[in-house]
Amino acid sequence: MMPRVIIAGGGIGGMATALSLHAAGITDVDVYESAAAIRELGVGVTLQPHAVRELAELGLFDELSATGVELTELAYFTKRGQRIWTEPRGLAAGQRWPQLAIHRGALLMILYRAVQARLGTRGVHPGYHLTRFGEHRDGTVWAQFTDRRTGTPMPVVRGDVLVGADGVHSTVRRILHPHEGPPPWTGITVWRGTTEAAPFLGGHVMAQVGYHGRQLVVYPISQRYADRGRALVNWAALYRLGPGHSMGNQDWDHQGRRDDVLKPFSDYTFDWLDLPELVHRAPVIYQYPLVDRDPLPRWGTGPVTLLGDAAHPMYPYGGNG
Repeated sequence: MMPRVIIAGGGIGGMATALSLHAAGITDVDVYESAAAIRELGVGVTLQPHAVRELAELGLFDELSATGVELTELAYFTKRGQRIWTEPRGLAAGQRWPQLAIHRGALLMILYRAVQARLGTRGVHPGYHLTRFGEHRDGTVWAQFTDRRTGTPMPVVRGDVLVGADGVHSTVRRILHPHEGPPPWTGITVWRGTTEAAPFLGGHVMAQVGYHGRQLVVYPISQRYADRGRALVNWAALYRLGPGHSMGNQDWDHQGRRDDVLKPFSDYTFDWLDLPELVHRAPVIYQYPLVDRDPLPRWGTGPVTLLGDAAHPMYPYGGNG
């Protein structure tokens, strides 16, 4: 009998897991997402060659490469915009797969459409927020969800496996490890946004500017913009606040203020990039405290396991996040 898999979390990890299970012949898979709808939100992410390889194996390479931008170089700069070091990336570095930069929302929708096409339109359940789960004596699992909008309990879901892909504030992780507490803050706040601008440094470069505690990461993320000679620039400004500051809101879609970004980065204006100008013209600025988790002794127990940020959240340095 084919196992039934319950995936809590309809983000990149949850959708990719559903597609991987389908590729392995396991098609009785349901994805439960806490948000009321699967929407194209967020900012940019980079896909390292080993990630592109896995997505290519799922048959998604053509759509990914037509949507995102191939990054061929990583470049480090001083806080004054002076070049320190560059190195090739992806195909330019001899890898078999490119390194791609893409809007997170666009990546999620590519995965979502593939899940709907392969597993059926009823396989994804938005608005289902996981509240608790348990294991039956026969080794199967049950999961209780509520309607995120109303708080109304939903019918209990039963399956053979539960995958907790529900993010850094994972309910699955909290139940498996009830004494862990909230993720600790590093003291660094991250502001992120996307802005249409002229291409910089040839249009295929990820640039890291400054130093740990006052750092800018910037790269293009849209082939559609590149095709008309423009760039959709993804920028992330990371700043270590001084003593006495609180961690702040941990919602990934929490919006920040332009002045908060501009104050520590007002001098990040170079002949090849003008960060204050990008900040001024960004439609939305997201703010998030940089948090982390200590490694766990194991990611799962019996038929329950963790995946992605729920299992091993990482700082967004070098594409790790």
